[in-house]
Amino acid sequence: MMNGNYGLSALIACVGFMGLAISTGVEASAPINFVAGQEWSIKSASPTTAKVIIGRVEPWRDKVSVSVSIVDIPIPQSDPGAGGVTQIAHIPFDKTALAASVDRLLSDHASPAPQFENGYEQWKSAKGGIFTISVEKAIEVMFQTVNRGRG
Repeated sequence: MMNGNYGLSALIACVGFMGLAISTGVEASAPINFVAGQEWSIKSASPTTAKVIIGRVEPWRDKVSVSVSIVDIPIPQSDPGAGGVTQIAHIPFDKTALAASVDRLLSDHASPAPQFENGYEQWKSAKGGIFTISVEKAIEVMFQTVNRGRG
């Protein structure tokens, strides 16, 4: 099974440069108090094993940024490594968009991906944006970005 290194540099670049350009009107139904160490299942149109692990919660401009790792992402059948899983070590979301994307709290004691801090520091240094789309859509965009880089 493939794990963790699916076009990592392309994913980091995508997070850094696309974070502000993507937006939807996703609204959370009830406020969620995100705390570092929480592990959440995600809402998805099809069953998925992907999970979100909260790494940091902090103010970002006039919003709240929640930096997460997304783990156990199934690799699509059309991609190299199909049938395996991968991860996104660090990706920052607007709290409202993330709240609308998660389903159930699975744990209060999870650790983000091993490269989370490195990705977080790169994002902070670059003064990167935050995603305002759903987790499911962000995963889709990541795979599209990596696949375009192969062309």
